[in-house]
Amino acid sequence: MKKLVLAAVVVVAVIVVIAIFLLSNLNALVAKAIEKQGSEVTQTSVRVSGVDISLRDGRGTIKGLRVESPDGYQVRTAFSLDDIVLDIDVKSVREDPVVIDEIRIQSPVINAEITKTGASNIGELRERVQAYAARAGGESGGSSGRTKNIRITRFVFEKGRVELDASALGLEKRAIELPEIRLDDVGGEGGAPPDEIARIILATVAARVTSEIAGSGIDRLVEEKLGSSLKNKTKDLLNKIGK
Repeated sequence: MKKLVLAAVVVVAVIVVIAIFLLSNLNALVAKAIEKQGSEVTQTSVRVSGVDISLRDGRGTIKGLRVESPDGYQVRTAFSLDDIVLDIDVKSVREDPVVIDEIRIQSPVINAEITKTGASNIGELRERVQAYAARAGGESGGSSGRTKNIRITRFVFEKGRVELDASALGLEKRAIELPEIRLDDVGGEGGAPPDEIARIILATVAARVTSEIAGSGIDRLVEEKLGSSLKNKTKDLLNKIGK
């Protein structure tokens, strides 16, 4: 009996030590996961400068998220997300759906480059993400069977801008300010699989970004400088950037 009690105590002690280790290293584990998974999805470097998550308070921040452009582009950083704030409903972590009260992305910067051949860093990244999603879906049949549903009470994308570099086409660099984008109750009462949540958010953000780029008149400038024959091609490129 004493041996059984001793063994039980040892097991409990090991579990406690592991739990303390995981909690004390939670920020590092999350940062590593973001960098690893992000790099696999985009096939380029993804880095974060800092993660601070408190499960007790249900709050978290992700600082300095950077996604590099594919090789061959002068603009090295395609996306800069310096400040991402999470507000998590801790009580729902063990339930389905997991409820995230708010995701707020502040001052994101999209660095878009169009080369003289018509290629764009954002378009290439988008194609890589789509290819990864197609492979993942084909191998696993989607994520709904593996993970819990997610419900986001509020999603805010604010003070963002697009830094557009089309100097290879003879145009001056320009910045396009993005209006605040806000979505409420993403996923509905029962939540939705992560891939569906991502689709809803990305579709909304992409539509708004595309609209702002088109409204900036950049397509008209390209047509004036390089001829009307490139008009449709330019619009296709700008749509890719927006998406």
